[in-house]
Amino acid sequence: MKKYCYQLIILGKDFGIKEAIISSLKDKTNEIGIDFSHFKIINVENFDEYTDASPSFCIYLGRYNANKQFSDVELLEKVVVDASLVLPIVQGSLDDFSQCIPELISTYNGLAVSEQDKNVKVEKIVNNILEAFSLLRKNRRVFISYKRDESTGVAIQLYEALEKNGFDVFLDTHSIRSSEPFQDELWHRMADSDVVVLLNTSNFLGSMWTTQELATANKLLLGMIIVSWPEHSIKAHRDAEISFPIQLKDNDFNDENKRLNGNIVNQIIKNVESIRARTLAARRDNLISNFIKIAKSNGYEPQLDSYKIISMTKSNEEIVLVPAVGIPNSLNYESSSSLIKEIKKKDYEHVYILFDETCIRDFWLKHLKWLDSSLTVKTLSILGAQKWLKN
Repeated sequence: MKKYCYQLIILGKDFGIKEAIISSLKDKTNEIGIDFSHFKIINVENFDEYTDASPSFCIYLGRYNANKQFSDVELLEKVVVDASLVLPIVQGSLDDFSQCIPELISTYNGLAVSEQDKNVKVEKIVNNILEAFSLLRKNRRVFISYKRDESTGVAIQLYEALEKNGFDVFLDTHSIRSSEPFQDELWHRMADSDVVVLLNTSNFLGSMWTTQELATANKLLLGMIIVSWPEHSIKAHRDAEISFPIQLKDNDFNDENKRLNGNIVNQIIKNVESIRARTLAARRDNLISNFIKIAKSNGYEPQLDSYKIISMTKSNEEIVLVPAVGIPNSLNYESSSSLIKEIKKKDYEHVYILFDETCIRDFWLKHLKWLDSSLTVKTLSILGAQKWLKN
């Protein structure tokens, strides 16, 4: 009987990246606390073990081929017919995309990998895999914290660079509509972020607002990239659960406009990508441990499985709880239901999305209550767990 749940299919012609992807995937699954035995690596040698009954993600590795004689096309057709997600990865540049991959997947959004950016791209590919399997959120949200009169130019530069790399970036001057309550929306967006990029200028902690942002980020257990200006010591990360410091030097800036040079920008993006999985895992594990502690103190015996799903009996009913980091939405309801069915191999009448409502705006909490009244899956805030367990 198979023990794995997730199938990573790797087809095409390797150009020295396959083992790096698998190695990084093992590291990432370890970081987020998922046993790698839940994954099955499928290739041309063992493709007969592939099944359309389990979630799958396919990587097709393409190298330049003037004659367009591509490998593993028949196997790729099977994957495409089964509606599996496919990521074409080509060597070099996207300029040669059509000469590197079969026409069958020519309309798919692909990724180019060169020797120079291999490490950064492998990180991105692995996060893409985990997102496809719902082991990482598909929302890739970054919050930029900065002092306006000291680093607005760099904040806008990073906003544009991170957006270009597929992140949903919060920057107060760009992300809050005029009609919104500024501070409430700011905390709401921070609660739904994965990583904070903090621009640690000389007087960053001299502002009440930036000090509050730092305190709230720490309260929410957000990971931080601390970018400190030259001649300014790194202090802002002292309470952060997960942080990565970058100490800037004078030559890290372009003299003309006092913006960061490209190498530093790429380093920041790489580290945002790198600590994102650890941040989400830390926040999820904190949610789980708090719930289990509360449940046990109330006489329950919750069980945590290797997929990080909690099961327990309450009022003689079987209950499962799926922890969700950030702000739940309707997609969480659907994915939680599908995940439970895939892993447990049966339907549960009582499925809950466990979340933390800290900093979430009232209008969204009302929206979740409306969804709860309309759907079989429900939400449960960790802040209300004590009361729920006593009922």
